[in-house]
Amino acid sequence: MLIRPRGMTNSRPDVLAQIQPKPLTVAHIRDVAELHFKQLPWSFNGQFGKEHILELYTALAASPHFFGYVFYVEGRLLGFVTATTDYADSRRLLSKVFNRKIWALLKVFARHPRFLLTALESKFLVPLVFRWHGARAEWLTFVTDTSQAYLGPFVALRLIEALNEHMSMAGIRVYMAQGYKNNPKAMRYYEKLRWRVAASLLMHNVYCWTTG
Repeated sequence: MLIRPRGMTNSRPDVLAQIQPKPLTVAHIRDVAELHFKQLPWSFNGQFGKEHILELYTALAASPHFFGYVFYVEGRLLGFVTATTDYADSRRLLSKVFNRKIWALLKVFARHPRFLLTALESKFLVPLVFRWHGARAEWLTFVTDTSQAYLGPFVALRLIEALNEHMSMAGIRVYMAQGYKNNPKAMRYYEKLRWRVAASLLMHNVYCWTTG
């Protein structure tokens, strides 16, 4: 069943105009982590559980370079996007979380060897591509509630617009993102957004976006 919040019409311009994402704050972190885990339990971070994902976002929120946008309807989070203007700082904070979970990491790698390759690429090769392109800013995560079939695409568009506007206002002209190749839905979405593939690795595509 399609869920249409009160006051929203069928017209695309009208719907987009009524979707006004808000800046992500610490008060939103738990909701963000819960939606992330709900939509991506199969992912690398999903293997560690919802509380682990909450730890990651809590760590990121400590960085002055981290930012994001959220969209709620009647108290329910329907989507969010996060990014950083300094990927090195954000990755340093995330590494601290994983460094406390060495045994859990080894167990995940033993059960799913592909995640070992994923982690190695993300830690060593992806930053090399970023540096090669002279980019410091990184699109980190982008999640919408897939149960909201009617609103999902509109929420996605507005969140992306909010992120691009933020990057542009910050004077950032180029930012990067890594996309897991085992997530074809996300890959298709990157293509629709006309992201340029800066590098195609074994487990990831590394994308480049220029603000206009």
